[in-house]
Amino acid sequence: MNSLTKIIFPICLGLVLCLMPYDARGYTPEDCVNCHKQGSTESRLHISIEEFRASAHGEEATCLDCHTGVVDEAHEKTKGSGVADCSECHEQENRHGVQSKKGDLPRCHDCHTRHNILATDREDASVHQSRLTKTCRGCHPVECGKTGYLSWLPSIRISSHGKQDFSREYKKENCLGCHQGMAAHGETEPLNDMECYRCHAPRNGNAPLFGYIHPRADLNKQPTIFTAALFYQAFVVVLLWGGFRFFSRKFSGNTKPKG
Repeated sequence: MNSLTKIIFPICLGLVLCLMPYDARGYTPEDCVNCHKQGSTESRLHISIEEFRASAHGEEATCLDCHTGVVDEAHEKTKGSGVADCSECHEQENRHGVQSKKGDLPRCHDCHTRHNILATDREDASVHQSRLTKTCRGCHPVECGKTGYLSWLPSIRISSHGKQDFSREYKKENCLGCHQGMAAHGETEPLNDMECYRCHAPRNGNAPLFGYIHPRADLNKQPTIFTAALFYQAFVVVLLWGGFRFFSRKFSGNTKPKG
């Protein structure tokens, strides 16, 4: 090896190493843990390692399997490079909220959490039937029972279940009993054996037989509820004002004597 080769070879080798993806030079899941574990001062983004290891992905995937955009140290400054790519393993396309405004489309972790993803049959899973109301309420507060000032009275209704098949448990808290796969991943296939959708199938917020399932005082989408809400509120205001006037006159001694 001549002197020129001795100079050029180290330079070329250094350039190759610099241009190689960082993980190929030893960027391992342990490196991710050291930076992002709770209590680390290397990053402001922390995760619970214990929760992740106990999750459905704990023994199936590593950090780099999901965060495929993290290939070198540039991810520390490049916004969005650390976003998880669930499509690497999961075939379901995220079609949840496809009609949402640009930038408001929900992401997988909005329902399934970021790292504490559990099997759907576990009661502590975020998408377990018993926890759907809490999970869905983050984006759908009205549909999950929260009513505004104008909507609370029109939303009062008589519960009609359970009936027919007494072996089933009909709960309005089971969001996927009606919405099934369309609400989860935009699929038409049912996700469970609940058949609420047969009578309460949502069609633009309106069921085919029983009116509005999720009433709200909305002039454009539910004008009937909006009108009823205004009537109720006006009635309450008049009733309170009449009561105030009656008692104020009674106790102030301004009532006219009889005869």
